Amino acid sequence: MTRRKILLSLFLLLPLLAAGYWWWRPAAVAVVTLEAQDLVRSVVTSGRVEASRQSRLGATIGGRVVATPVAKGQTVTAGTVLLQLEPEELLAQLQQTRAQLEDAGQQQADAERQLQRQLALFRQGFVSQAALDGLQRSRDQARLRVAQLQAQLAQYQARLAQAQIRAPADGVLLEREVEVGDLLTAGSAKLSFATAGPKHVLLDVDERQLAQLASGQPALIAADAFPARRVAGKVGRIAAQVDNDRGTLEVEVLLGEDGSFLLPGMTVSAEIETARLRQVLLLPAEAVKRGQVALVQHGRLQLRPVQASAVVEGKVQILQGLRAGMAVVTPFPLLAAGSRVRIVEAAS
Repeated sequence: MTRRKILLSLFLLLPLLAAGYWWWRPAAVAVVTLEAQDLVRSVVTSGRVEASRQSRLGATIGGRVVATPVAKGQTVTAGTVLLQLEPEELLAQLQQTRAQLEDAGQQQADAERQLQRQLALFRQGFVSQAALDGLQRSRDQARLRVAQLQAQLAQYQARLAQAQIRAPADGVLLEREVEVGDLLTAGSAKLSFATAGPKHVLLDVDERQLAQLASGQPALIAADAFPARRVAGKVGRIAAQVDNDRGTLEVEVLLGEDGSFLLPGMTVSAEIETARLRQVLLLPAEAVKRGQVALVQHGRLQLRPVQASAVVEGKVQILQGLRAGMAVVTPFPLLAAGSRVRIVEAAS
């Protein structure tokens, strides 16, 4: 055989040799090491932050708004002036009463002096008893008039103090519906105020998850505004009625003092832990198929039956058939038992 024929034969055999190599080469599979770990079941949803105590504040008198010293969202202490009114009608009444009181006081003083002079003359026999009695009645009426005007003035001054709407406690001004120059009528509530203290979150939870929920379950709250912070809470009240339009029910999560940085009205996400199984054997759901898993022993694929739980968040609990530390092929391979395989990487 000439050299040229030999080279041509080798050239024709190369594809066959390569095909044979790939045919007999063990299939590559990835494995995951079975470890005992906690299995946490949870409900994830969203909601909003609310203050534990929220109230509407208004004026008991009418007037024009002359000052709004506190901005929306500002934290204040008890007694801080939130709104200042100028009650024009009340101020006019107050000024008039002061003038009347001054006149009445002068009249009382005149009546007292007149009575004292006539009393001296009465003792000397120059004034009759009837005349003296008339002066005493005038003096008493003057005193009564002064007392009435003083009471009226005190009443107006007390009402004038109500021209300042103050914070009833430490807290946050959530909303103010008036500005300087607006006319505020008596009894109208135009301020929304949240008292300082532990807050809570109101969540809208799918009604299909109701069976998993119970009061006291732990929860973690997160806000987009504070991505690095998590607030611990626990489930409080669970609504007794479902919203028919949305198919959800309202769930309250109580927060501790570490949630003070969350503002009322803020949108948050929540994860409620509904169940925790401690130190169980978990596998990716894709590693189990028709009650079997694949193992690698001595370079060959071995199928083993297992008993597994339902899929929870992409994982299954292995109840029987495996032990911790065993390497399981994942995902479940499309190979027959006994196939030659090689492990190329460890699945995470």
